[in-house]
Order: sequence, then structure tokens, then C-alpha cells
Amino acid sequence: MKDLDRRLSAIISEIDCDVLADIGCDHGYIGVQALIERRAKRLIAADISEKSLSKCRLLAAEKNLTDRVEFVVSDGFENVTTVPDTAVIAGMGGYEIIKILKTAKSLNRVPEKLILCPHQNASELRRFLNNDPIEKDYIVRSDKKFYPIIVVSAKGEKYRADEFRYGKNYPANSDFFDMLESRICTLEERFQGKKMPEKVLTEYKETKELLCRK
Repeated sequence: MKDLDRRLSAIISEIDCDVLADIGCDHGYIGVQALIERRAKRLIAADISEKSLSKCRLLAAEKNLTDRVEFVVSDGFENVTTVPDTAVIAGMGGYEIIKILKTAKSLNRVPEKLILCPHQNASELRRFLNNDPIEKDYIVRSDKKFYPIIVVSAKGEKYRADEFRYGKNYPANSDFFDMLESRICTLEERFQGKKMPEKVLTEYKETKELLCRK
């Protein structure tokens, strides 16, 4: 198995359960590594594509872990009939994660703990989770990109209105402020010599204000 990047390592570090579901597992790095590190006893590896799921089958077989994995071809939680203790949903956008969670709620299959890592539209996902308790929401920098890690569990607190855009930065780390600096540079370069639209200007001011808390 390849060396895990900081994003995958951060996700795995949040796992501590008996039954883990990796929704949209693809290659299976997260779930299989969680078994190897004894962070989970059993794994439900789910993916909408049988071809993608086959990558996870091969990895589990390579690590002699096939007997601890249930492989399920499933669109989100639709065919996951066993409700796991914890579910990881990563490697997709915020809107796709919202769609998966809506279906899970309608089927009464939402686990006690969710570990989410949206690649885009994180603010929309946070708004969807507005009434849910958020245990952690922090940024991890990996390969020059910034990824939010959102942990939903009963131990957490609801979002404040000013936390939808960038999250809670809890637990606090320097990657959060690096992300803010990167965003400010992007906006300044994009609108150099031009007037920022009101919506963009609001974002720019909010980002600068957060950076001042460093």
C-alpha cells in the first residue's frame, strides 16, 4: 500500500470504532489502514462502482483482511443494511455528501459518528449540518491543497453562523491560517485593479478578519 498523505492520515486518526463504513471507498486505503491500525474491528467497504470496489478487494486480500470486510456495491448507504458505528465519506464534493446523508436519514441508517472530507462546497455541507453536533472541524494541508475534516458526533456543538464558510478551526492548527492567507492572495490577484463584487468583498473582509486572530 502506498504511503498515506496527510489528508488520509488525518481521516484515519479520527476512527475508533467496532464497525466502520467507508462510503465511496474506491481503493480502500482508509478502511484497510483502519483495520491494520486496529482503529476498527470490521469494515463495510461501499462504492457505487463494482470496478472501483474491486480495488479495495485486492488491497484487503493483499493484507489478509478479507474476512473482516463486507464489500457492498451501493450508492451511498442504500445497500448498507448494517448500521455502522462510524462512517467515513471522503473524496467527493459537499453536494454529493449532502445527497448521501439525506438518503441515509430517510433510511434511518445514519451512524453515531461521521467523518467527512469534502473536496469542494464545504460551506454548503456545513449549512446542511447546521442542526447537528460538530465535534471537530479543522483544515489539513496536503499536496498544496487544503481539505476540511469534519467530525459529527454527540460530543460536539452546533455551528455558529460565522463558521459556515471556513469551519471551527477546532482543534486549532496552522494549516487553517495558511488556507486563509492563500485565499486572500487568490482574491487579490484575481481582482487586482478591479472592484470586487459585493459578495466577494464580504468574503475578503471576513477572511482578513479571521486571519487577524492568528
